[in-house]
This record gives sequence, structure tokens and C-alpha cells, in this order.
Amino acid sequence: MRPLKNELPASERVLYVFNDFYITQNIRYSDKAMLYVPNLVCVQQFCSRCKNVEDIEGDCAKCGKRKHSFWDNPLVDMLSYLCESRPWVNKIVATAHNTKAFDLNFILN
Repeated sequence: MRPLKNELPASERVLYVFNDFYITQNIRYSDKAMLYVPNLVCVQQFCSRCKNVEDIEGDCAKCGKRKHSFWDNPLVDMLSYLCESRPWVNKIVATAHNTKAFDLNFILN
């Protein structure tokens, strides 16, 4: 197994996506636990053209809108967005804010 490198893949055809889930805990799961339900997903993205542009509010000519919020059905809407056709993309690298500990469970479930 190769060691991990702290470098981005060198490709003009990669879209990097970062997301964070915001949840509510107002549904009782058991006597001692509440159900975590995502009610908002915030997404930021960049490509090779806009990776060094600090203004996330501006659109990129290549990857489009760089900041997204999904409210209605946040998990499904975010996954649908990630699966949209992008002819210029060979790979999407998606990273959640708290993937190791928590946020990945919503996607796995």
C-alpha cells in the first residue's frame, strides 16, 4: 500500500467537493437516544481553474457555482447534484467535514 501524500491529484479534469451536514435531534429513537436527521447540507467546490480564487461567492467559468445549500431533502439533493453529468470531469473528490466520525453515516445509511 502506498503512503498517503498531502497533494492534490494533478489533473485538469477533477472536481473537488467539500460538504458539511447540519442536523436536528428532535425525533426520539429510543428511551435514551434521539435520531439525528440532516436538515441542511452546505457544499463548496473548486476545480483546477478556480482552486486559488479565495472568493467562494463568485462563479467559475469551468465548474460553475462554487457554493451550494440543500434544504428540502438535503442528503438526496446533494447526492443527486454530485451525480449530475459533467463532461469535463473524470473524477470527483468529495470530502465531508466530519467524515471519519459522523457525517459519512448519513450517506452509508
